[in-house]
Amino acid sequence: MTTSDKKIPHFLFSSFPAWGHARALCNLAARIVKDNENAIVTVLLAPNLLNSAKAEVAAELRDEAPESVVRRLRILSSFHSESQLPVELFEQHVGAYASATYPALLQGKALTCGMTGTTFDAVPAPNVVVIDFIAHPLMQVTRSITGTSIPIISWITGHVSSVLRVMGPERLGGLGDLGAKIEAEAARLGVTAKEIGDSLVNTANGTVIKVPGLVELYDWELFPQKYSTVSYMTYFNHISIDYRGIKEADAAFVTSAYAFEEASMEGLRSWSSEWNQEAYIIGPLLPSGYGILEDGDRGSKETREFLDKSLVECGENSVIFMSFGTVYWPSSQGYVEEAIDAFIEKKTPFIICYASYLAVLSDEIIQKIQSSGIGLVSKWAPQQYILNHPATGWFISHCGHNSIMESLGSGTPVLCWPFHADQPFGAAHISEDLKVGIELVEVRTGDTGLKPLKRNGRQARGTRDAFGIEIRQVIDDSRGEKGREIRKNAGEMKAKFASTWTDGGISKKEFQTFLAKHNFL
Repeated sequence: MTTSDKKIPHFLFSSFPAWGHARALCNLAARIVKDNENAIVTVLLAPNLLNSAKAEVAAELRDEAPESVVRRLRILSSFHSESQLPVELFEQHVGAYASATYPALLQGKALTCGMTGTTFDAVPAPNVVVIDFIAHPLMQVTRSITGTSIPIISWITGHVSSVLRVMGPERLGGLGDLGAKIEAEAARLGVTAKEIGDSLVNTANGTVIKVPGLVELYDWELFPQKYSTVSYMTYFNHISIDYRGIKEADAAFVTSAYAFEEASMEGLRSWSSEWNQEAYIIGPLLPSGYGILEDGDRGSKETREFLDKSLVECGENSVIFMSFGTVYWPSSQGYVEEAIDAFIEKKTPFIICYASYLAVLSDEIIQKIQSSGIGLVSKWAPQQYILNHPATGWFISHCGHNSIMESLGSGTPVLCWPFHADQPFGAAHISEDLKVGIELVEVRTGDTGLKPLKRNGRQARGTRDAFGIEIRQVIDDSRGEKGREIRKNAGEMKAKFASTWTDGGISKKEFQTFLAKHNFL
């Protein structure tokens, strides 16, 4: 290929208004403009994600990028809203994208951010569109306007083992085309698809799930808690939409890592080949130098001072960090209180972040934490900074994919407390297949949560006392030989993650293969 054959890439990125689906996307956007002096990236997000997106880009660029780089990365929202409700925001996002933003981009017009009022210069039209696989309506709009003239890449986030289960072919342990199954069953019974609901998938009858790369599970293990912030019916009704979000794309970017779930990745590639699609494995997408270079505290002086103090007084790897992300929180405050009591009793310094809108901590509990002298509690915490601080030893997590990539990328082992969606898959894989963490069994609640696990026969008793015994034993194990072995494994995973985007690294090579195919190299 001659130099004149090369195209100037203009990537258009967009996602559903959930930070877990947008964080890695922002990291890749920053890498593209940093590594290609001509590339342009437009990131269209709902207003609730703008500040987090800018912070993630800053973490990748590390305030070292010249203005010529920064101005080629345009992060904006096409409308104004103070709402924090993802579904409401997504409907507005799709409407604005269809009626104004995408047509304006195609015509090379300037864009103005609906939230900040910032105007971005006119640039050539995008020649690649990357869309979150759960944002299928955006894909439909894009196809209706530009057809197949501009390639659409699906953005696949989450644990790949989970993607295979809920959308993959049956030969790989998946549910197949759920939408088609629901419609067929509805026709057979003479009812509507809505009446069928999630009856085809929300089962807890002891069926064994066998997905490449994942320890075998009973189907009831996918519902470890007695409630969900998203009803199971709502969740599974979306699976048919997500399925199309993958199938109807021209290719896929996968944000997980080979080192984390290689066998599942090979299963995904096999599935993609059935549709003549390429799946590019480009994760983990963490800030360059993550786990090696020092991270900033993102303005949280309180967190930095607490960790520095804990390092001096209690030593390396002494702090337990507990955070369940921006959505999930235990339905029983008693279990959280029991963990706090255990930390204080065991003289284990701890940080609790309760960012979820469902999170409730009583004034009494907050006072107990503050007066303990070894605890810090906050509605927001600089997670990447905490995980990479030498004082941090363990991460109690819901096992969302971003959190797991950040934790293992720092070499911090995980104490798994899963709730929903892909989290039970991640928890099982972390504790059993990779042995880079410990799954907390006694945190399981409800009819399905109290059933036995396939992998070891353990069965939660469903009481605070039982959890109290477990968490204290886990703290002891974390300080002993078992903890040292798990930490060693997590450290090895950190080293593997660190090499993926270096020159010759597997994820960088995959992305360069994509660029070369589209004449961007």
